Amino acid sequence: MTNTSTTIMTLPEFERLLDVYGGDRTRWPVDARAAAAQLVARDRAAQRLLSESVALDRVLERAPLPSLAVEAALADRIVVAAQRSPRIISIGDPVPGSGRDTAAVGSSAAHRRGVLPADLRKAAVLAASLMVGVYIGLSNIPQQIVPTLTGANDTSGVTYNLAVTDPLDEDVL
Repeated sequence: MTNTSTTIMTLPEFERLLDVYGGDRTRWPVDARAAAAQLVARDRAAQRLLSESVALDRVLERAPLPSLAVEAALADRIVVAAQRSPRIISIGDPVPGSGRDTAAVGSSAAHRRGVLPADLRKAAVLAASLMVGVYIGLSNIPQQIVPTLTGANDTSGVTYNLAVTDPLDEDVL
């Protein structure tokens, strides 16, 4: 679409303007109004598109709005349908079509007690260690525990004072 009123708007640009903003010219961007008006003044196809868009706007304005009760009933039906058909598969469930025995995998005593499988335990330990590392990195603990590094040097010879350095400083990272 054109951005200035001095340029000529093409019919596809005008169609896009009508698709986005409708037939009400007050909703159009100010810089596109003059170019669109020039196109409508000289092009019959643009006039037809504008009249169709204005007619569609009138029909949509007269359309009845659904009542709150109808919207609430629709929302309730969506929630009930979502609860009836869960999309989440637990880790112990077999993959559909894999041929694995559902009784052996899904009903083990450890699975029913809530014991995590080994892979999930490993992931949980890694996530916990990540959180501890983030906490320590964002706190003042490193400056208190490692006072000997207050004059640490990098390979370029620049000296950083870790006691006053922001832990998220991009130059230090």
